[in-house]
Amino acid sequence: MTEHRRIVRAGLATATVACFAAGGLAVEGAWVGTPSAASSRALLRADTDRDGRLSPADDARRGAWTVNRGAIMLPNLDDDAARCPTTGKNGERLTDAALAACNDATDAVVNGAADEADLAPLEIPAMVGVSGSARATLRPDGPSRDQVRIFIQRGGRLTALDADSGIRPDELRRGVRLAVEARDVVRDPDVWSGFSDLTLTVTDRGRTRTDTVRLRVAPVLFQHDLLPLHRAVVANPKAPVTLEDGTAPDKPVKGQEAYRRDLRRALDAEGLREPFIESPAGGDQWMGDMFKAGYASMPGPDGREHHIVVNLRSPAVTPDFPARDRPLRDASRPVFTMMRGPGVAGLQQFDATAVDRPDDNLYYGSASSSGNFGTIPPYGKYRTGRIVYGGEGKFAPDATFIRMLEAQGYQDPIAVDTSWLGVGHLDEFLHFVPRRGGKGWSMVIADPHLGMDLLKKVAGSGGGGQLLVGGIAPANTQFPHLTVAQALAKPELVNGTRIAAAGVNRALRQLREQAGITEQDIIRVPALFAKIDLPDDYPRKDLTVTYLPDAANGISTGTGGYLAPAQHGPRQGGYDVFQRATEEALGRAGVRVHWIEDWDYSHYVGTAGGDIHCVTNVQRDLSGTTPWWRPAR
Repeated sequence: MTEHRRIVRAGLATATVACFAAGGLAVEGAWVGTPSAASSRALLRADTDRDGRLSPADDARRGAWTVNRGAIMLPNLDDDAARCPTTGKNGERLTDAALAACNDATDAVVNGAADEADLAPLEIPAMVGVSGSARATLRPDGPSRDQVRIFIQRGGRLTALDADSGIRPDELRRGVRLAVEARDVVRDPDVWSGFSDLTLTVTDRGRTRTDTVRLRVAPVLFQHDLLPLHRAVVANPKAPVTLEDGTAPDKPVKGQEAYRRDLRRALDAEGLREPFIESPAGGDQWMGDMFKAGYASMPGPDGREHHIVVNLRSPAVTPDFPARDRPLRDASRPVFTMMRGPGVAGLQQFDATAVDRPDDNLYYGSASSSGNFGTIPPYGKYRTGRIVYGGEGKFAPDATFIRMLEAQGYQDPIAVDTSWLGVGHLDEFLHFVPRRGGKGWSMVIADPHLGMDLLKKVAGSGGGGQLLVGGIAPANTQFPHLTVAQALAKPELVNGTRIAAAGVNRALRQLREQAGITEQDIIRVPALFAKIDLPDDYPRKDLTVTYLPDAANGISTGTGGYLAPAQHGPRQGGYDVFQRATEEALGRAGVRVHWIEDWDYSHYVGTAGGDIHCVTNVQRDLSGTTPWWRPAR
């Protein structure tokens, strides 16, 4: 039994869509540039100035790579021809490694025009005076030999250029069109730095000439919460937990209809009318915990940013995995079985030796769930935002996954302490929304003291006798018939407030020190935390969970809206005091709040449930991202 099932929850997530330039014209367009006069020099040209076209302007300093100049190639990990298998030849389930092993870069074929658009263009301008006995090769340096693939245009199509095969003399005389793909992302910089030095060598009449171009693989970047929401990804509990052979649950998931109804209304009100993406979930509705949506990009035609979406599967190894070669959650397999396709890649990185540490997976594995990762929106030199995740001591995400994130080099991950939370996820107390003025965004923080202060005000105005939880049958609450006045003295709530307040303050101190967050950047919303009653032998101590639905566990629509769980707090003057305080706090930043009913569907589930961010994943529109290669001003 995983920690997510014993004390918290389980997760599923999928999806996201790419915005990419259409067809083969993307590469052809990049090749169209200022004609180069034929020369006797050996010259290899790439898009060094990052304007999306090849021209003599690219020739200066092409053997170096800096933040201001240098050619870029995509990790070609999507599946543009939808050729990757999702089961074995006889319908058997693939291992986790085999499931993730297929993508456009695993074959030596350009899989159609869309795949061609994912290749970085190269050319060798026409050379004069080349004899019929000339020999030429184009090879990557040793460290990148297995990390890149070069294609050459012959007969009107791109074909793979083997490192040992040559470029013909007649091709050198005419000029040669080529392209290159990265076959992976940087996972461990000690294995590959992400750079590739391609060297052209031309030998003719006893003379050898060389030229080298340096390229860098584009980093995988997390999407951030200011980007407009395109489609919501929700669980389809009536479907099997995977798209492979499986059995759907025979009981409906309680509260699903109310959640979906309110979510649909909220998105429609924001003008976001795309249908839900229905992910096969079985009984596992926790969509936010199973993948993180990212992307990679390079300069496309005319310098426009050309994207592929990269969905990063959660690296959490479960202690009750069905097989040693399938240790990750079944519910996360749709990252490959459903979502991978044209313009959309799946990425998997986890420590395979974790299968031999079942206790660690049971008590600490939840730290690797994707709900424990977020993105600070763009600020300062972090033009694409900055990764933030929860981790402290043994409660920390998969180390190989973090090393991969750090190796991307552009979103410099920050760790904050989330070990005081039962689930241990960042999304339990922190989210980001756009705002007018300032940095252009605010950090929404769950404030335990604000929650208790609201209860004191209600009690002080004569409302202490009403039930703490409104609109819910007392039997469907942890402490049935608990009144507001009783809540103020309830040990679980008093201690939960103390522990959570200290935890939030530690996290904020870390964010102030590492990211320069100020109080002006923070929107505090009320929250009510309870201390969890745990067995004496449980290795994690002093853990909390939100007693009322957690307003900070919401989703920014990127359009000025915010999707939050209906609070079910006590009422004063005809209003839910928690909802009103949240609306006022977010309203000062110009944010509209949409309340989503989730008490039965997710909040009051197990020992520590979750809220809107836990059960909803999103695809965001990438058309407005800032190219990562443009240096900060």
